Amino acid sequence: MAVQALRTITTVFDDRFRRYYLLVTLLLTLLLLGWVLRVLTGSLSAALSRYETFFQLAIAGILIATFRNEFGIKTYGLFAPAVISFVFVSTGLLWGMALFLNIFVISLGVYYILEPFTIGTAHRVGTIMAVVSIAVASFLVLGDIGLLPRLSGTIRVFFPAILTAWYAERFATDVEERGWSVPSIQLLWTLVTITVAYAVISARAFIEWFLGTPEAWVAVVTLSIVLGATTRVRLKEYYRFSVHYGGTLAGLWRRLQVASTNLLARLRGDHQRLHVGTALTMNVRNRYIRKYNPGHLRNSANKVEAKRRFLAIGIPTPVAFAIAEEEAALDDVRHAIETHDQFVLKPDSASGGEGIVVVRDRDGDAYRTGKGDRTANELLRHARRIIQGQYSGLRGDGTVIVEERIEQHPFFEARSSGGVADIRVLVFKGYPLMSMVRLPTAESGDQANLHKGAVGVGLSIADGTPLGAYQQTHHRWLTTHPDTGTDLTTFQIPVWDDVLDVAVRAAGASGLGYAGVDIAIDSDGVPQVFEVNASPGLGIQNTTRMGLLRRLQYVESLAPEYEFYPPERKVELARRWDREGYQ
Repeated sequence: MAVQALRTITTVFDDRFRRYYLLVTLLLTLLLLGWVLRVLTGSLSAALSRYETFFQLAIAGILIATFRNEFGIKTYGLFAPAVISFVFVSTGLLWGMALFLNIFVISLGVYYILEPFTIGTAHRVGTIMAVVSIAVASFLVLGDIGLLPRLSGTIRVFFPAILTAWYAERFATDVEERGWSVPSIQLLWTLVTITVAYAVISARAFIEWFLGTPEAWVAVVTLSIVLGATTRVRLKEYYRFSVHYGGTLAGLWRRLQVASTNLLARLRGDHQRLHVGTALTMNVRNRYIRKYNPGHLRNSANKVEAKRRFLAIGIPTPVAFAIAEEEAALDDVRHAIETHDQFVLKPDSASGGEGIVVVRDRDGDAYRTGKGDRTANELLRHARRIIQGQYSGLRGDGTVIVEERIEQHPFFEARSSGGVADIRVLVFKGYPLMSMVRLPTAESGDQANLHKGAVGVGLSIADGTPLGAYQQTHHRWLTTHPDTGTDLTTFQIPVWDDVLDVAVRAAGASGLGYAGVDIAIDSDGVPQVFEVNASPGLGIQNTTRMGLLRRLQYVESLAPEYEFYPPERKVELARRWDREGYQ
């Protein structure tokens, strides 16, 4: 008994040591370092003035992180806006903005000049960077001869210029996928955050005070850590999930109440924490993903690997006509394109429907897609871009899949305008907790993605009946489909039992603890699994008008044996809990 108690005390101490004492040691070390430098130099701010760039970068980075994490503002990157703000410090706000926009326009122009040619991603980016480098050098020379403001140094401008070229590449790709509206807003917010960062780091009195105040260094680092560890609801989410809070202002007022209550509880040593509401927010969702979807599982949950696993255990999934991981295999892709009138061409690892081209018909050499007619060569060029990493982010090369286009059940054909509707089921620890059917619209370009304009209709887990219809791009709730006028309030999803069974088995095959399973029901009434998403979005909560956090916490609170129930038992329990409102 004594040994067990000692082990418990040791475990608690080790956990606290790892979580708190090492952190406090880090902060005290920073403070001590500053004090030592102050004693040795006499004037700390004067000694560090030559190296103030590092401190400005730290401040700019934390400012932009606060915009993203606290306010929910989406920018193109975090590090890049902080670096670009240094151009403004060198040139001033007006000329800095002019330089940024000039380089951006030049990069965008080169992108579209190269677009008609079959040029790979690496060479396209390399060409853009070469042109931008020459343009920046020209701007520097014009500054040297007095026609433009003289810039303080090549290196200080060079890296921001290259990042601006990267912005143009990302922006142009986003425009292809999502149209002009969303990328333009994201670019605008990026410029706003760059401007704010510039305003702070160019304030000489503040920077000089900061350089000479080690206590401020520790305060800034501590603030960043506290905000990152404690923020659950971003300010933007009070608007996004206003239906869950009784309105945006009501949610903000509730936040103040909960924050004060939690602070008092912490001072009393009470570890229980209240939440503002039952809606699952982005920061809290990310914590669930880190806990239940470890990195090695997220990396292996790609579409090709998932398809292999599904086929091995008999889970229905669309037939693959071709899979190419390198350009040498593009002949297989061409053969699949030329021998089928309907198919889906998509990248292996992209999310949010990026890079997916749905070919729904063919008229001679013209392939009909939701993004207009395409030729075989244009589709093949898109496949090459996928392989060369267009949609793979920092991971480098990608894989392209050509698979059959599902002929959907007549039930869905009557309730959407083009494209294939799919059903997303959120599965947590093997329990289906929430679901919606996503109906393509003309705005979404025949794709079933909420952020592109599709309509999400929340579904009862108990019986597959509708709970509400929501269009995320307009933040509005509907009763009919915006294109067809079809009623979205009274129906029941066919073969609902099979949908839940397949969703739970697919999530289990992926190994993910928290997953969004996307399923389409084909013309024969067979649920076909498209993919298992390791980072499912949060818009489903507006389609159901229910918060997901409460359901996740309910399953987490279950006794250990619940984790080992068979799939059919988990489905049975989830349906019962749904009927009972998770009481």
